[in-house]
Amino acid sequence: MSEERQIKKITLDTLKDKEKKVTTVKLKKIVMGFVLIAVAAVGGYFVYAMLSGDLVASRFSVNNMTCPACVITIKEATEKAPGVVGTDISLAGREITVKFYEKKTSPEQIEKVIEKAGYPVKLDGLFKPALVGKNDLVVASVNGRPVLMADLKTGLDIDLTTSKAPEFQSTFFSTIGKEILLQAADKNMVVVQPQEVMTEIQNIMESRSMTEDQFKEKVKDQFGSLEKFTQVVGQRLGIRKLLEDKIPEDIQDPVQRRQKAIELVGSLFMDSDVVIFDLGVREKIHALTGQDNWKVFWPRMIASDTELNRLVAQTN
Repeated sequence: MSEERQIKKITLDTLKDKEKKVTTVKLKKIVMGFVLIAVAAVGGYFVYAMLSGDLVASRFSVNNMTCPACVITIKEATEKAPGVVGTDISLAGREITVKFYEKKTSPEQIEKVIEKAGYPVKLDGLFKPALVGKNDLVVASVNGRPVLMADLKTGLDIDLTTSKAPEFQSTFFSTIGKEILLQAADKNMVVVQPQEVMTEIQNIMESRSMTEDQFKEKVKDQFGSLEKFTQVVGQRLGIRKLLEDKIPEDIQDPVQRRQKAIELVGSLFMDSDVVIFDLGVREKIHALTGQDNWKVFWPRMIASDTELNRLVAQTN
């Protein structure tokens, strides 16, 4: 090989080596850049988490929502508040659930935001939306929506003359079933006006021959507050409206209408995803019925005497 060719070859090899080194350095810089960005992002997240606190949720009962526009108004108002990450509203269930970072805001501040929007509310419970109990234990979920331990203590029965507490499996069945039916009512845009609820409450007082003081005392003893009782009355009316709207008008026989109502309830129950988180609740249900799987549990209970079944039987 001539000296000139050898020099050219050495020069080309040298250039190639330099290009490889430059490319390697660039790749290292790019990788390091990504690493630094990732570290900064992770560090930023932990700093934010430390300053913001845990993600928690508060649930409120509300009794004066009159239409879907109310849902939009409350959702917009709450989600503009600092620290709030999401709001879930059930028009039929008459409740609002707000997720927020606990160091950024509080249930009391959220309550003020909702009331400023024109909707007085009452705090129902505080919990972690990851369905791990905080203050008020989450015992189960229905299609992803939490059921609190307190819900099992608030039945569907509004008789106000009953002193005997229902059996636990009956209460659990009615509570889960109520949530399923209220979710269906929301999907079907069922609305119960406040005046309808007030009329129903007035009828209850008159049918029991109660004075206003007697009524308030009984309500407080059985439901804890008038707001909670009003909410349950509204929920019952919403469930009845749902069932009556779904039954064909040409079916007039009361027995056939009740049978259609039971069929509708059964189809909704069958399609629902119910998960029991609380081990104590699961053990109780298993001890009473021999199993704790909702898919197996509800068909046995739908023929039993429960608060929910008595409500379904009232379908006109």
